[in-house]
Amino acid sequence: MANIRVVHFGLGPIGAAIVKQAAARPGFKIAGAIDIDPIKIGRDLGDVVGAAKRLGVKVSGDAAKTLKAAKPDVVVLCTSSSIKNVMPQIEAILKTRTPIVSTTEELSYPGYTHLRQARQIHQLAKKAKVAVLGTGVNPGFAMDALPIALSAVCERVDRVVVSRIQDAHIRRLPFQQKIGAGLTTEQFQRKVDDGSVRHVGD
Repeated sequence: MANIRVVHFGLGPIGAAIVKQAAARPGFKIAGAIDIDPIKIGRDLGDVVGAAKRLGVKVSGDAAKTLKAAKPDVVVLCTSSSIKNVMPQIEAILKTRTPIVSTTEELSYPGYTHLRQARQIHQLAKKAKVAVLGTGVNPGFAMDALPIALSAVCERVDRVVVSRIQDAHIRRLPFQQKIGAGLTTEQFQRKVDDGSVRHVGD
């Protein structure tokens, strides 16, 4: 079987980790990489993500050009937790009739939280005849697929409770900033009040 051609869209900490996984696994060929960070654009993808070797793929800031040239089998989209923020990127990818796998947390069940965007994505994906999948460790695996799998052997399940406790100070910087770590009490409260401090999926 031919290798699956992948374009990586978004090279933050999560996107970079996925690149390293894809580079190390047989069956995948990294066909392109996209990011808006000018420090990353033009550099070898391996250097940008801290891989063990150069990958022979230059990071591009032009999504449309890269998608057209790379002709990927799938795009791995890792740019934002917000479905509203990723909508223009999803639209651009679906115009090329390419399937999407995304770590955007709000894509895990958009029909409940973002009905308008969910319908729009459904229509675009149906027209392109491709899939759009929102997945990740959480939501996706740890608090969704894993509890389902563990309870599958039970004859009867009345209720499932999943609790997640974590130490934010050892997590990646974007995550810390997203939840307001390091702010004063007053700064944190202001961000809570205006809705700018939040973490999707917990």
